[in-house]
Amino acid sequence: MKSGLERLKEIVTQSAFYRSPNYSVNVSFKDLFKPVGGLLAYNSLVQELTEEMSLSPYEILEKLTPEFQRSNQKWTKDMQQCFVENLLCGCQTKVQLYDVKGRGGELDDSLILDGLQRLTAIASFHSGEFAVFDELYWEDLKSGGIFPRLNLIVNIYQFDSDIEACRFYIQMNKGITHSEADLETAYCFMRKHGEEV
Repeated sequence: MKSGLERLKEIVTQSAFYRSPNYSVNVSFKDLFKPVGGLLAYNSLVQELTEEMSLSPYEILEKLTPEFQRSNQKWTKDMQQCFVENLLCGCQTKVQLYDVKGRGGELDDSLILDGLQRLTAIASFHSGEFAVFDELYWEDLKSGGIFPRLNLIVNIYQFDSDIEACRFYIQMNKGITHSEADLETAYCFMRKHGEEV
């Protein structure tokens, strides 16, 4: 029989929070949805589609969202606005992507693991859906000098499969930021692939 400390060590080492990203990079707020230098640098297929079809920030997010993610309609416009205002004031945030080993090139097929609500808020701002600080829209700010140091940290994890990524997603969010209803999409994904939930 294992001691309490041995069991704790086993739990900790198997936890999603014990795992570190394989790669971490700062991405400019201003260039987040541009074909070069933003999120698209880590998914060549979506990058090519964006260059060919001029995808909107929402369309980019749709293409980068894995099947197991919850809806990106969880935040109200007020929440999105507050989040973007906080970013502009210097709040740091992270977005987690994941890549499946052997699918595409190295870090070339990345999808959103965590941060969809944050990215959706930024996409809404980039699309002109709301002003920040009562009067300033994306069009008013995008050419100004406010952005040189405004970056998002993008962490990229590598998994052996989408199923492993989904397990990580569930463990990372269950009982914390996601309700059981929010996780139902992930549970359905696991069952669809013959995995226990």
